[in-house]
Amino acid sequence: MERRLLITVGDDKDSLYGVRFVGSFFKSKADLRLTLLHIAPRFESMDARESMLLHRIDEMLSEIYDKKGREALEMSRRILLHEGFFDSQIESRLILKHYGMIEDILGEARRGKCHAVVLGRRGHSIFERVFYPSFSREMMELEVDIPLWICKRPARELENVLLCVDGSDASQRIVDHVVSMLEKEVRHRITLLHVDEGTGRNVKEIMESSRQRLRGGGIPEHRIRSLVIRARDAGKAIWREAAANAYAVVAVGRHGTADENAAERGFMSSKGMELLEMLNKPALWVSR
Repeated sequence: MERRLLITVGDDKDSLYGVRFVGSFFKSKADLRLTLLHIAPRFESMDARESMLLHRIDEMLSEIYDKKGREALEMSRRILLHEGFFDSQIESRLILKHYGMIEDILGEARRGKCHAVVLGRRGHSIFERVFYPSFSREMMELEVDIPLWICKRPARELENVLLCVDGSDASQRIVDHVVSMLEKEVRHRITLLHVDEGTGRNVKEIMESSRQRLRGGGIPEHRIRSLVIRARDAGKAIWREAAANAYAVVAVGRHGTADENAAERGFMSSKGMELLEMLNKPALWVSR
């Protein structure tokens, strides 16, 4: 099965962290198909009575941002080619903002039947209205149905994945997502982590179910490690483990068992938001 990724590309050529993460993290590249997406701001006068000067300013701004976007897309392509991808595996798209940044990104991801949206250090701020539950109900209820990868400042020397599980439906989905992405990536081991906060859940059952899900998806036993940590604060426990063992990826569900029945929630639980703020070098993968 092809693995399809949509990588958002900003106009800052020095901050192409999503591109750099994908280029260095994956060694088995043959079945990867990448779409590089730059969304340029739309400058167009809505009032035909405006002066020719304002129209010309709109045209000049459009040309400037179009050029910056194309340069960033071209640099992104060169980075990926240098990392071993073939030109035929990479599609570059520059579009004008239409419905809104979030909606346009998700629309392109669905068009390309992508398995994840990759966001760089700046790109993740686009989704803050979804992440933070204090924003409007309309944004909270936006259907973000595709896993997000948030790459603040990835380091190419990092390896392996810290896969956080708690028995929730979202937890099972992130396990399946990790399987689909890592089955062929034999250099990356997977650590199944459950943080026992003393809630009385059946920890053994959670870990065994997750392990069997990995095995059933084609991950061999020697690439799987299990770890249970007793802690009151799951977010900090995950962060400490990620820092201590230099994981390339921390993978979590968008909300845990404690959040599943909440009447109102953002895209991620408070623990997930805490991780987003704390993690720097590891990429954060968040399931739908």
